[in-house]
Amino acid sequence: MNTCQRCQDQIPEGQEIQARGERWGDPNAIYCAVCALAVEQQFQAETKNPDPIFALLAGLAAAVVGILIWYGLVVITNYHLGFVAIAIGWLVAIAVVLGAGRKRGPGLQSLSVAITLVALVISQWLIVRYFSVQALAELGFKEIPLLLPPGMMLDLVITSISEDPLALVFWALALWAAFATSARRRLRRIDRT
Repeated sequence: MNTCQRCQDQIPEGQEIQARGERWGDPNAIYCAVCALAVEQQFQAETKNPDPIFALLAGLAAAVVGILIWYGLVVITNYHLGFVAIAIGWLVAIAVVLGAGRKRGPGLQSLSVAITLVALVISQWLIVRYFSVQALAELGFKEIPLLLPPGMMLDLVITSISEDPLALVFWALALWAAFATSARRRLRRIDRT
C-alpha cells in the first residue's frame, strides 16, 4: 500500500498514480485518482483568464531590471557574462506569470519570449556600446551617442553576436527559460511498465 502525497489516504497496490516532481530533481509524487484529477484541474485552471496587461507590464519591468543588472555587471567586472541572459529569460517569465495572476499557457509563453528577446537585444546593444566607448576613448574619441539609428544599432548587435557563437547559446537558453517557465504545467505521469 502506498500513501497519497496530497490527501495522505492509503492507496491499494496498482491504483496509485505516479507523477514526476514539479521541478527537475524533485522526487516522484504518488497520488490517488481523486487527487491526481484535482492536480490536473488546478493546472488547467492556471491557463484560464490571464491578465495580459499586467503580464506585459510586469514582464517589461522585469526586463528593465534584468538589463540594468546585466549592464551593471559588465561595467563592474569589465566582462560580458553571458549566463546573465538566462537569468533575464527566467526573470521575465516569472514576472509575466505573476503579472497574469499566476497564470500560464501558450499566450504567456509567447509574451515571455518576445520580451526576453527585446531585453537581450537592448542588453547586447548597451554592452557593445560600453566596450566600443572604452576602445574609442583609447583612440582619443570622447563621445558616442547612446542611441544610433535603429538599423545601425541592430547591425552592431547582430555583428557582435555572430562574432561570439557562445552568446547564441546563452540567448537560446534564455529564450528557452522564458518559454519553459511560463508553460502550462501538466501532471507528468510515470509509466509503471
